[in-house]
Amino acid sequence: MKKISYDEFIKRTIEISKARRIFIESGITKNISDAFSLYQEILAEEKMEVFVSTMVAGNRAMSPIDDYVRPQCPECNIDLRLILNPVDEFGKQWPTGWYCEKCLITFYQEKNVVELMQELEKK
Repeated sequence: MKKISYDEFIKRTIEISKARRIFIESGITKNISDAFSLYQEILAEEKMEVFVSTMVAGNRAMSPIDDYVRPQCPECNIDLRLILNPVDEFGKQWPTGWYCEKCLITFYQEKNVVELMQELEKK
């Protein structure tokens, strides 16, 4: 998977949402790859790759935390995944949480993503 910075990730996300709004919501196409290609050919200031490989991360979406060292699960020692706005078993919604894909344990956090990023060490 091509490594990009968080700023580049945000920039690409904004460009993709513009392509969706212009070409999909207007009914010109239903395919986001086609919409993004059209957007780049007609409107974009700079060309970006349409294809981003998921070879390393599988189908996991990119996250602002990808540039930081994630905490590890105390049970199995694998990196935890960040989840946004998780709801606990009592129905309380939390700003963030850490989730272990192996143990299926969630650690709820009162901190938002920016606060977590300030605490974590950069890779």
